[in-house]
Amino acid sequence: MKVKKIVVGNLEENCYVVVNEKKEALVIDPGDEADKILAFLKPYHVVGILVTHYHFDHVGALEELETFYSLKANVKSCVFDYEVIKTPGHTSDSISFYFPELGCVFVGDFIFKDGIGRTDLGGNDFEMKESIQMFLKRFSDNTVLYPGHGVSTTLGAERRFLEYIKSN
Repeated sequence: MKVKKIVVGNLEENCYVVVNEKKEALVIDPGDEADKILAFLKPYHVVGILVTHYHFDHVGALEELETFYSLKANVKSCVFDYEVIKTPGHTSDSISFYFPELGCVFVGDFIFKDGIGRTDLGGNDFEMKESIQMFLKRFSDNTVLYPGHGVSTTLGAERRFLEYIKSN
């Protein structure tokens, strides 16, 4: 399996595509520019669409993709092995997607390189701290994090900062 990234929209949101050896694909957070995403997906058979949270910059192209592929977001795909993890904080309904085979988590706006998501747009600080605590206990330092904006990182690279946030 491979992870591919398409940066879309004015807020430069990361739309990810997980592709297996059969060219089956899972789209994560189709934020904007549906035409750009659809063009990128032409060589693949899309079997699912995942959304980490429903802020406009993560779902701007969702309706077009759902219609084009006759799929609904966040319906479990049997083709890919992943786990849905509740990570409220940025929003009350934020979720992350853990792919054990890849050793990675798609975290949306929960965690960024050198930061965390805002909590003043539908989330709260207490839930964010609880989610961070759970995440730090659950995953190893070599777990790759794919955020909704910016570059990927590892939990190890973010651990010290997250420990500080969790405790304050």
